[in-house]
Amino acid sequence: MHFIHLQKRYNLFWFWLDISIIFLCIITAPSAHAATIQGHYFAHDAVQDRYGVIAPWYTSLNGQFDFRVRIAAETMKRYPWTDSRTEVVSVPAYMVNGCWQITADGRISVAPMETADGGQWSHWANGDYGQRVYFVLSGLVDYYRYTGDPAAIAHITMQANHLLDYTLTSQDHPWPRFPISVPVKGQGYHYYDPNGFIQLDIAASQGLALLKAYQLVGDNRWLDAAKHWGDVFAEHLHKNSEPQEAPWGRYANPNDIRWKEVAGMNRLTGGTAMILEFFEELVRLGCNGSDNQIIQTRDACRVYIRDYLLPAWLENETWGRHFWDWPAPVQTIITTDAALRCFMAKPDYFPNWRNDVRNIMTLYLNHTCVNPDSGGDVYSGAWAYPESYSCCVRSLDYAPMEMAAAYAQYGVLADSQWSREMARRQIILTTYHAHDSGVVEDKIDGGAFVAGDWFKIAHPMVLKHTLDTMAWLPDILGANRENHIMRSSSVVKSVIYGKGRIEYSTFDAPANTVDVLRLAFAPRSITADGKHLRLNKNLDKNGYTIRKLPNGDCVVSIRHDGKTSIVVEGKDPQIASNDTDLKYTGKWNILSNPKDFSGKVHVTDSNTAAVICFFKGNQVRLIGLANPAGGMADVYLDNARQLVGIDYWNPKELHQQVLYYKNGLSNDEHELKIVARGAKNPLSSGCNIYIDAIQYSAAKGTNGFGEGGGLTGFQRMIFGYPKRVPYIDSAGSEWLPATEFVVRTGNSTDSVAETWWTQPNTKSIGNTSDPELYRYGVHASQFWVNITVGPGKYYIKLKFAERREISQDVLKQMVTIHINGNTIITNMNIAAAAGAINKALDLVFYDISPKNGVIEIRLSNQHGGEAILQAMEVGPNPASLQ
Repeated sequence: MHFIHLQKRYNLFWFWLDISIIFLCIITAPSAHAATIQGHYFAHDAVQDRYGVIAPWYTSLNGQFDFRVRIAAETMKRYPWTDSRTEVVSVPAYMVNGCWQITADGRISVAPMETADGGQWSHWANGDYGQRVYFVLSGLVDYYRYTGDPAAIAHITMQANHLLDYTLTSQDHPWPRFPISVPVKGQGYHYYDPNGFIQLDIAASQGLALLKAYQLVGDNRWLDAAKHWGDVFAEHLHKNSEPQEAPWGRYANPNDIRWKEVAGMNRLTGGTAMILEFFEELVRLGCNGSDNQIIQTRDACRVYIRDYLLPAWLENETWGRHFWDWPAPVQTIITTDAALRCFMAKPDYFPNWRNDVRNIMTLYLNHTCVNPDSGGDVYSGAWAYPESYSCCVRSLDYAPMEMAAAYAQYGVLADSQWSREMARRQIILTTYHAHDSGVVEDKIDGGAFVAGDWFKIAHPMVLKHTLDTMAWLPDILGANRENHIMRSSSVVKSVIYGKGRIEYSTFDAPANTVDVLRLAFAPRSITADGKHLRLNKNLDKNGYTIRKLPNGDCVVSIRHDGKTSIVVEGKDPQIASNDTDLKYTGKWNILSNPKDFSGKVHVTDSNTAAVICFFKGNQVRLIGLANPAGGMADVYLDNARQLVGIDYWNPKELHQQVLYYKNGLSNDEHELKIVARGAKNPLSSGCNIYIDAIQYSAAKGTNGFGEGGGLTGFQRMIFGYPKRVPYIDSAGSEWLPATEFVVRTGNSTDSVAETWWTQPNTKSIGNTSDPELYRYGVHASQFWVNITVGPGKYYIKLKFAERREISQDVLKQMVTIHINGNTIITNMNIAAAAGAINKALDLVFYDISPKNGVIEIRLSNQHGGEAILQAMEVGPNPASLQ
């Protein structure tokens, strides 16, 4: 081929181009399109780092993510209770009613349930009950590990018991004593009607959460219930040898479903991953079922996912059919997330997990950004997108929050710098949505939409996913100068966060049990079941590793196979004041118990009693006792009454717990005051409040938030490529399916079906030694690719091969190319440039700097036709241009 080398006058880029291009125009003026930048996101004005990438709006020492966890938990803890005079159950009302209202200053009220059918007991709005239970239980299990706050155990106990006492079918039901997982019929504050939806994937998620709660609290009734649900699942397993048939339908009671006339409404697809997670946990706990039925059922789920769903990974419904309030035959957030977790948890069974996880989680971007009303796209370098292709106006916070955890986990397990950066940016942007009052603005332009009505999405879901993301990126997302167990292979069932001593136990410790802690000190000693562990270079055996951070913190990883009781000790910058060092007013007594700090606590049940602590620092924790006789207290910090108080009630007695904490304070003198109310919740047998110790710290230093991150290496992708494994070109380079692009095909449309050429062009492709790169493609009037990169200079290679017959209206096949908002080429005829159809044409542009952390390549046809693209490569500038 004959090439001409052209160089831009302003050295914006260089490119190689075939001389036969016609209708070619080079333009330096910016177009109307570029990376999307707004001055305000969700609830706060935008902050960008020096590279133009989203940065935290919250700048206090503990960090934006710890802040968001605390606000979620505090909002749950201060939620109004049901009225025991009119309802049969006394619990915080969010446990039985998912609707809520909150004022700007943080006052919560319980919204009445909708009666969509007009019937007295038709409570459609309570249909999210099963999902809510999952997020409440699983989120609080992790929250207890992270904070040592016993309120988590109290709320878990109430929610789990409500699930078992009021929301199961009867013994004579075809699915006996089984969760009515979507109770859209029946009074939400009383017993639930079995003619509501019994949606099986949601029921399984309730079972999984109940198993986790059992491992924390130890209530055998919860384990027995979950085992029974597994047996019921197994009894209804479809006996077939065809992998394309799901193990069950979507519903246990399809005749009760509103949309039963919709074709395929009872089909189960991606929700099978949620059921598989439940069965994997049953088997892990040794619950194999009679004649190994549980194992056989688990294996049936595995086979269906591996042999049918994964080969159909591109189909919109494959990772969908989950949302309870519509048929949802499209890729949706919860089923996608569950599938990704399954693949990463069992790499031996899903050996292609590295490719499958990357493909499916980025396919979600392509599937959900089709709706121009939602505007799913990259904002200040971070992807934001809705829950599905038809929802929910500009509510773009909770889907990327859930996916951020998957990106973070994949980033660690696959050692992917790109995926870690995707997670970091998404969790920063999505946590722009909260105020310290508990108000959540989920619309990316500001204001509440989904979060204004659905409590589950506003806080319990956020609690779980923020903790999940922090767990995998503790060095970047963890709180500065504090002590936290960030993640554990097992469930942490007890923890005491003391000064220079973290003592905790896990439910079990099978092979490869690893805990990751972020500490304000370097450990001098770590023991497991009383035996010292060794500092090792890696975790190929029991021991621990230390990674020091610039601010004085350490990320400590501990492997403790076969040993469940861990003690970590070292020189902690925290200061601890014993209960005897505090100032008391009113009537108090002293109780002695060796389980308490220094062997005693102060106790009172008088509403005239108070305790005051003066401290200097940026964080404070109140340590005390919680038990079945616990009462309630108000908290004042610097004479300001806090929105959240303290409820000392707990179904079991727990010592040296973190009953209240506040961080992100100015590093000054402060006053903490606890005032007894002389009151209790309806479940408590007393009004006692207990004061054991105060912990505080003035330690300074931030580790940053990951500014300047991102992949600086090569990214290669083939558009329309339907295969699950990369294509290896003649030079040995990997090319992945192209998924990180936006095409606005419209509300409720399938981007893959409408714009991907997944069927290969079988004709001979000239001008290339790698014809496979040119056989597929994307076609649309306009589409744009968002390539997430780190700072630097890059080249972009665009690969074309016109597969369409030459149109009589040649303008309809012209392609215009924009890079980072600059129009580079206007009205290029691919076939003419290449010499004919089915011939390869490569355009290479050099010296491209990212804009706001991404390189945006936008292709369009401006004459009523379609632009196309076959493949693309992005990489660092060649050494000669560095």
